[in-house]
Amino acid sequence: MAFGVDGLVSGMNTGAMVDAMVSVYSLPQKAIETDIEDTSKRKAAIASVISKLDKLDDAIEDIEDEDDFKVYKAEYEDTDAFSVTTENGAIPGNYTIQVNSLAQAELEISDGFSDKSSTGVLGEGTLSITYAGTTTEITVDDSNSSLSKVAELLDDIEGISSYVLDTGSDTDPYRLVVQGEDTGEDNSIELDASALSGGTELSFTEQRSAADAEIEINGVTVKDSDNTFGTAVPGLDIVVYQTTDSAENVAVTLDTETIESNVQNIVNSYNDVVSYVNQMSVYNSELGLAGPLVGETTVTRVLRKLSSVVSTEFTSGDDINSLTLIGIKTESDGTLSLNSGDFQDGLEDYLDDVVALFTDSDGFGAKMRSTVDVYTDTVDGTLESYKDSLEDRIRSLEDDVTAYQYRINRYEERLRAQFSAMESLLGGMQGTSNYMSAFLGGQNKK
Repeated sequence: MAFGVDGLVSGMNTGAMVDAMVSVYSLPQKAIETDIEDTSKRKAAIASVISKLDKLDDAIEDIEDEDDFKVYKAEYEDTDAFSVTTENGAIPGNYTIQVNSLAQAELEISDGFSDKSSTGVLGEGTLSITYAGTTTEITVDDSNSSLSKVAELLDDIEGISSYVLDTGSDTDPYRLVVQGEDTGEDNSIELDASALSGGTELSFTEQRSAADAEIEINGVTVKDSDNTFGTAVPGLDIVVYQTTDSAENVAVTLDTETIESNVQNIVNSYNDVVSYVNQMSVYNSELGLAGPLVGETTVTRVLRKLSSVVSTEFTSGDDINSLTLIGIKTESDGTLSLNSGDFQDGLEDYLDDVVALFTDSDGFGAKMRSTVDVYTDTVDGTLESYKDSLEDRIRSLEDDVTAYQYRINRYEERLRAQFSAMESLLGGMQGTSNYMSAFLGGQNKK
């Protein structure tokens, strides 16, 4: 806001003087704004630590159950006849699989008709269709007694698809096709057109019968309504695509590579936490570097506690009671390393102990998860509570900035008003001085 003239009478740069005085007066506000910026960076860093701890927790949770930890793989010669994948609870061993037949949906095709659109072709009455044990009766009258209309009515029945097939034949090219949408011998179709009268007789030929898929597993016949056998053998999903003349062998073995990869994921997640905290805690006075987590004892306590869990000796196993015995060691920077050879030896020689280390309630996995929860629990986690307090502080500081801005604006208004009044006063005095000089000068001439 401008008041009067800017140093026009006094010759002083009063605008610059006001700006300088306001700038000095605003220093506390700038300090608050700097505090907001620093606190925001600290809050963001704490949030990142929480996120990385959550990922560590997720990595452990992924294999905290024995069935999740003990991953198996199915190995067999490449074939187009079937595929086998493993799930939780797979049982290791050798399985011979032979595909005898595939599942089919029933297909019924009528005799030929010369016309598909004219009504009256099929006569009138009731057409009965039974699909998967459920019977539906269709009323055929002079409004829908064409081949196309009946196909539409059949197509509206759940589980049935129907259409008119144009064979391109010179005589009676149109045929009514009715098929089931689901495979399996229980999904058969029965059509009864005996109640139709006054038109061309409607009769069907079973082009394909509803049938189950049939395979032999270790010489035992197994059937299923579709081509997927997901419950025949625990933990094995078998999908068949074509029949075979002989049985093929499938070996289900422990997938030690995937198990190691899952444990490596835990190691990587742990290292991500440590590396991030170290990076955000860098301080160098000469270079003017100060990470947002410098001096944050809350976070350093987190690392100490995580490290303590890593170095703990557990009672979950008989021979393997620590991470070091399976090749997981702490490096000088606090991160972990996993020695593949030592880990694979542990799986081969002490599988149950290694599994227990990660899955038992008194093992490493449970201890690390409970430790992480102390800091990340959304209700009373230490880091979550600290992050919330930083958010409260930022809001309070932002209110202080708003309040201080009001004071700055009032201060500037007063200064400009005062300087404007001064200029006006000096202008009046100068006018009086000029008048007196002129008056006295006139008297002297007399």
